[in-house]
Amino acid sequence: MKLKTLLLPIFYSFLITLDSVSAQTCFNGYFKPNSTFDLNRRSLLSSLASNVTTHNGFYSSSIGQDTNRIFIIGMCIPGTKPEECSKCIQGGSNGLLRSCPNQTVGYVWPDCCMVRYSNISFSGSLVMEPSGPVSNPQPININLTLFDRTWEELMSRTITAATSTHESSSLKHKYYAAEVASLTAFQTIYAMMECTPDVSQAYCEFCLKKTVDDYKKCCHGHKGGAFVRPFCFIRWDLYPFAGAFENVIFPPPPPQFSLQPSPPPRFLP
Repeated sequence: MKLKTLLLPIFYSFLITLDSVSAQTCFNGYFKPNSTFDLNRRSLLSSLASNVTTHNGFYSSSIGQDTNRIFIIGMCIPGTKPEECSKCIQGGSNGLLRSCPNQTVGYVWPDCCMVRYSNISFSGSLVMEPSGPVSNPQPININLTLFDRTWEELMSRTITAATSTHESSSLKHKYYAAEVASLTAFQTIYAMMECTPDVSQAYCEFCLKKTVDDYKKCCHGHKGGAFVRPFCFIRWDLYPFAGAFENVIFPPPPPQFSLQPSPPPRFLP
């Protein structure tokens, strides 16, 4: 039976603060506490932070046999300092242990890292669900016509940047981009997107486009947020987050336009 036919969501735990976004998702079947599978999961999660930092920000592994086998992946966004990467991975791993006490599949996307485990191999799989938004429901309080135009262009540009690396590349972070767009002379939109490197370029592009569309349906007009899926992630806000924008070149502010109706033409006598 394929993995995608087993994805029965059990619960979601979504948390948002001004400084970070975290989404922990647990689903699929159950295992007995202190079983061999449980011990294997704890072993992989407890050592994941050190393995990710040792392997330059990306690590995948498995342990166990047959029904006790567990697969895991952990990664940090490019440019993350080793101590910050380790802290993020450890926090994500601990969060999964707390929020997913006996679920056989789980994943989490904190701001600068990702942790995912499963009792079934998921490498390269188009697994889109379960998914969900994390958003700040406060209104933007910005002219939505201007905002939507700038936001849409930024999302499209970020998807292109994240999926522009050739599929044959051996880079561990081949599907990642952090982009910015000037909304006004004093306000900037920040966007970050990433896919896990095990999927194809086509899968990554499909996932990011679908995720942007789903975010618009649920959270249009919200003041920042994210949308998570098992192998892709989008995040945007009106302030820099996750240390992802230190080396980003800021574009000049766009020309402003008036939303007031144009005055009627004047005719000379």
